[in-house]
Amino acid sequence: MILETKNKKVNLVYRTRSIVKVTNLLQGKNFEEIYFNALSENNIDALSKIIMVFGEDYDSGICAFKNVDDVYDFLDDYMEEKNKSYGDIFKEIAESINEMGFFNSKMTKEELEQKMKSHMAINMNEIIKSSAEKAIAGVAEKEFRGYKG
Repeated sequence: MILETKNKKVNLVYRTRSIVKVTNLLQGKNFEEIYFNALSENNIDALSKIIMVFGEDYDSGICAFKNVDDVYDFLDDYMEEKNKSYGDIFKEIAESINEMGFFNSKMTKEELEQKMKSHMAINMNEIIKSSAEKAIAGVAEKEFRGYKG
């Protein structure tokens, strides 16, 4: 997969050693699980590390970035020039990784879309649950203190 801005052309190259490196870097046991969790959380740090590990300079084939700050700058340029969001980039990379067969099993386009949607729904449910718990705790605290308001 090629990500290109007016200043830089990056080829995302997927290899087993890179998959293992990303999995270890993001402190997980399963690349697919890590990737879809990062996607559902819109985890920019994870996205930058994924791009850093897979990113090779298009012309030379060497590592495209010196550090994660270079990736952040590249992402800013890419999103501005291509009118993309972090979510768009996550989805494009997921499609590319799936096409190359580096998830646990190769999915059809429909299966991949469903997996991405289900992970986003799970994340939304977590947010709603957390918000509800905080609201209930606040009400309980007021009741405990005898607050009448």
